[in-house]
Amino acid sequence: MAERIASLGAAVCIADIDFESARATADLLQASGYTAIAVRCDVTLRQDTEKMAAEVLARFGSIDVLINNAGLFPIKMFGDMLEEEWHKVIDVNLTGTFLATKAVYEQMMDQGHGKIINIASVAGRVGAVGLVHYSAAKAGVIGFTRALAREAASMGIQVNAIAPGIVETKIAKAVFPDFALKEYVRNVPMGRLGREADLLGVVMLLCSKESDYITGQVFAVDGGYTMI
Repeated sequence: MAERIASLGAAVCIADIDFESARATADLLQASGYTAIAVRCDVTLRQDTEKMAAEVLARFGSIDVLINNAGLFPIKMFGDMLEEEWHKVIDVNLTGTFLATKAVYEQMMDQGHGKIINIASVAGRVGAVGLVHYSAAKAGVIGFTRALAREAASMGIQVNAIAPGIVETKIAKAVFPDFALKEYVRNVPMGRLGREADLLGVVMLLCSKESDYITGQVFAVDGGYTMI
């Protein structure tokens, strides 16, 4: 996402709790001639999200787009789920979305425009075995998106969400056993897992002025998994 957005001329901030990875990504973008910085940010901490926003404003002068893409989805059956495990997943996926959005929202209101793109999940629409905490958090992200979209529309701020199916990433392969991925694919009409590139089209649309009349929507990018 960062590379595609930067290639269209945007200045990009990579914010991640893993600062070394964020910096590596920013370095790659800079080596390609793009404008990018890295900021360490734990989205569960208000002071971190506020520092992130302050650094971007200091460097670039405005924040036009926020993509809330921090996520955590450890598999745990509900009967075995501990309260602290519940809170950790809710904190990263839902509270993190709130805090990062809160950090940029006033500036977007002042400038009269902004795009907030929340990465939800099919789990937030249909639920998932072993992911009660994650499904609840992502359903919360969807509700957050729709409610904030109503508040923000009159201020020129569009708030939308993307609900991917399982995307073929390193973390997904580490979390889901092979048999679970194969069973999931059996229920995907397009017959495969998602790829990172599959998200780029809708992300680019929602970042652009072509989406100025689109708000409060949840875009499924799941190969047809939730079409019914």
